[in-house]
Amino acid sequence: MNLRNWSIIVVLILANYLVFSTLAVLVFPPKPVTPPTHAAQSTFTPGAQPLQRVDSLTYDFLTPSPTATITGTLTAAPPTRRP
Repeated sequence: MNLRNWSIIVVLILANYLVFSTLAVLVFPPKPVTPPTHAAQSTFTPGAQPLQRVDSLTYDFLTPSPTATITGTLTAAPPTRRP
């Protein structure tokens, strides 16, 4: 096949793409995009909340438990000889 025949095939494929895409839009119309709706919740509650006495806070959670420290010892190894 020479170049002229290939160009005709390419044009026919592109024409099919246009025809079928237009047909698909007509048969299956795209759904309109609806923005999400949000109902605002009230932030004001009428009436005073009864106050409750709270105990003092314990600060045990602020002092970390001691962790074991790793100490390494260096040992000299004899030099190895290569044959």
